[in-house]
Amino acid sequence: MIVLLSHQPSAAQSGFGRTFSNAYLIPSLIGRSLASCCGSLLLYFAVFPHRQLLDDMLDSRLGFLVAVWVASAFAATPDVRPSDSAAAGIEPKETSLIVAWNGNAFDFVYQSQQGAQLVGQLGSGSIPLDLPPPEPCDEAGLCWTFGTMASLSVTPTADGQCHFVEWKSQFDSLADCFDMGDGHWYGGGEVFDQSWPIDGDTSLMGDGGRADVPYVTGDFFHNDFAGVLEPYWINTDGFGFFALHENPLFVSWNSSGDHRLCLKSRYELPYPAAAAAGQQELGLRYTVCSTADVKAMHLYALSQNFWPKPRDIPDQRVFEHPIWSTWARYKTLVNQARVLSFAEQILQYGFNNSQLEIDDRWESCYGEHRFDAEKFADPSAMVNQLHSQGFRVTLWIHPFINAECPSYAEASPHVVSDANGVPLITSWWQGNAAGYFDFTRASSGDWWAERIMKIKTDYGFDGFKVDAGETNWLPVGFDFGQRLAANATPNGYSTAYCRTMERFGGITEIRTGWAAQDIPIFTRMLDKGTVWGKANGLATLIPTLFLFGLEGYAFVLPDMIGGNGYNTILPDKELFVRWMQANVLMPTMQFSYTPWDYDLEVVDIALKMTSLHYEYSPLIIELARQALTTGQPINRPLWWIDPTDSVAQTIDSEYLLGDDVLVAPVVQQGAVTKDIYLPKGLWRDEVDPAHPVYTGPIWLEAYPAPLQTLPYFTRAGPLQ
Repeated sequence: MIVLLSHQPSAAQSGFGRTFSNAYLIPSLIGRSLASCCGSLLLYFAVFPHRQLLDDMLDSRLGFLVAVWVASAFAATPDVRPSDSAAAGIEPKETSLIVAWNGNAFDFVYQSQQGAQLVGQLGSGSIPLDLPPPEPCDEAGLCWTFGTMASLSVTPTADGQCHFVEWKSQFDSLADCFDMGDGHWYGGGEVFDQSWPIDGDTSLMGDGGRADVPYVTGDFFHNDFAGVLEPYWINTDGFGFFALHENPLFVSWNSSGDHRLCLKSRYELPYPAAAAAGQQELGLRYTVCSTADVKAMHLYALSQNFWPKPRDIPDQRVFEHPIWSTWARYKTLVNQARVLSFAEQILQYGFNNSQLEIDDRWESCYGEHRFDAEKFADPSAMVNQLHSQGFRVTLWIHPFINAECPSYAEASPHVVSDANGVPLITSWWQGNAAGYFDFTRASSGDWWAERIMKIKTDYGFDGFKVDAGETNWLPVGFDFGQRLAANATPNGYSTAYCRTMERFGGITEIRTGWAAQDIPIFTRMLDKGTVWGKANGLATLIPTLFLFGLEGYAFVLPDMIGGNGYNTILPDKELFVRWMQANVLMPTMQFSYTPWDYDLEVVDIALKMTSLHYEYSPLIIELARQALTTGQPINRPLWWIDPTDSVAQTIDSEYLLGDDVLVAPVVQQGAVTKDIYLPKGLWRDEVDPAHPVYTGPIWLEAYPAPLQTLPYFTRAGPLQ
């Protein structure tokens, strides 16, 4: 329960909602009402220069509106521990929230238990200037209305950890913006130049930030985001945001260097244009929380089921042994002879496999789902031979059918259409005119899946690698009718796509995800470039791993070791080896370029790395099983050990496997040493086990790491 207070300010007082000094207790009747509603919550009116101002505000219900909410620290939260400072007996502050109308927008100040502040403006730049001041809705919550044009409510959760912010409006746009402050931030979407933390975002857009863009799944070679994103951001001060999936959401991040995160809502492409014509109420809905620290914030999000946890783990063998893909090595020149030769080479050099994946281009026409007879004379015999050699065999598929394919007319009722049901044409990387199958229509998903399943049964394939599924491939004019609400479009297409792919079993891999964390299949990173740095290269591998895990996609399939080779025929030897070492204790490994493309030294290193991965696969599988109940990532950032460690908060080239294994690969070209940071605890050097145990936190400066060496460490004592 929140009490609404009002005051008509003078010009000198118009910004006082940001000022804090003393606090006046609202009458005990209010306190008793609040206690009965919200347990240990107390309500204070805080921080005004003199008592008369408080009295004036209580006497008036017009003009300047302020509400203040204060919660006693450490409200009961499942599975969330207080910070180390609280555990050590340091008295925490109270959490408070002030929302104040300033004449143009609502000033927002959220103070954490540790005294940190999240400062922002609700309705920033989006409330028409000619509207009368807002009126309080009632005295039951933090709520205002602008006549019939809009309402804003800020409702505390029962446990006092969060507030649910909800706008309902007839406005053209809504925007709530928050200063990034001094803390480090994590979350957002998969991007080309992935950073960790994201406040150090070095976007290639030129200003170090990301402009106002639609928050939709895409392909970052054409759009701002790739296939995996959630509307979720957390920071080291313990604050966090989670926006509902049902928002026509735009996001800006430090746009033009403004140091703000803005959540925006409007019906503008790619959201349904019809809704902008007054046919759809415009809303903006999200939860904002304050906890002890960044880990507490994330554990709280998991405890509240902001997204669904996995229902099962995917195929176990993929966790144990590498995938071998034809893509980077052969590109579209793959054929039956090359596939069989590839398999022979894998066996000749002594490698195990989870599966051999036949990639693009095996079809006679893209989307026809028939083998090109000139390239694959007898697919069944090929698959049988590979099975006899101990391989499982998977096939690359996609959700397009090119317009020139013989079965396009038959398929056209099942592709994305306009409001009149007319099939629409899109373009993609292997076709300038194609249909994009509509998985929001159950009958169309069934029709497509039956065609794919027929390939599986006719030829004996074990599963599929599935490409695309993002919203950027949707044709202009698409319309999902009543199958998706306007505020769930277009990202709901990606969710429907993912759920269709689940039919093909736990060996399946996809590359998109939106509210699809519960599906027990592997989620692949979008194609990495064969480069070292932040331009989608090796330096982005670990940050992308962290992002996937943070947003609930535990079963991560890193991209091919060495990248896709779009800029080169073959990665250089050093890059290939360092990429392999960086990948080795992630959930899965995938080769296309091979160790024997180089020399026997690389073959020897690769055999050791794949053996090391297999050695740790029982732990990887156990962590995968734990994710079903906890939602916690398999690979974790270093701050997971100590979320208050300011050094650990910025480490982007080391990662944890669970809590007890720390991997510190070399990811800089030409380096033969590495400065390694070990967080608190006792750590054993697995490269040199005879070395005395290290006590963290500690920097190991210039740790020797020649090409054949992967530095990694295991916990030598219990986690405190």
